[in-house]
Amino acid sequence: MCRYSDFSMFFGSDGALAIQLLTVASIASGIALWVFIYKGQKVGLAQYAIPIILWIAFGTLDITVTAKGTYNAPTNEGNPLARFIFVETGFLGPVVASVLWISLWSLLVLIINKSLKPPLSQYLSLVVFYSLGIGHIFGFSSWFGPSCAIARWEDSFLPILPEFLRLILFGAVAAACHTLISSSLSRTRRPAPPDNAQEGPAPGGTGCRSRTPSERTPR
Repeated sequence: MCRYSDFSMFFGSDGALAIQLLTVASIASGIALWVFIYKGQKVGLAQYAIPIILWIAFGTLDITVTAKGTYNAPTNEGNPLARFIFVETGFLGPVVASVLWISLWSLLVLIINKSLKPPLSQYLSLVVFYSLGIGHIFGFSSWFGPSCAIARWEDSFLPILPEFLRLILFGAVAAACHTLISSSLSRTRRPAPPDNAQEGPAPGGTGCRSRTPSERTPR
């Protein structure tokens, strides 16, 4: 844990650097593919922009530093599933893991949005994206010395729960806060009715007024 003390140690050399660059390229390709798929399925992503940006930013940092830390040493990875992929696929482990990881969760959120209706679909999608983003914050912090305290705090928070349940809990709380803030902002931005709005006809009335003598058409 916390192997690298500053960003000067973030990138590897030779083979490790090549894998890092390939990993970043695979992330960009995976994002482009799923954006295209979501557009084709007419599922909007703007409503999930904040947690998606969080996921992309810290997910990229996490897997990039992981690619260096596990190069020729896949057992250094703490996540059992990722470690299995690294062991089975060799030096291309981070590339394969990135593509599978993005596809797995993007497909899950797509299914949620196509099979459920708002607001449930929106909330569950936010839970997924926030859980991923927060999980990668902890994952990156476990490698990077200056933020290592964040990873240590996460390890000590509700230790009786498995890590994935803690991440879902964090994601659920973040999604709830996101939903409340969005609803509050929507109510604030809602335009008020104009003060000089014309009143409608009285109950039982026709809405017509009688003309004055000067307005009557002469015979």
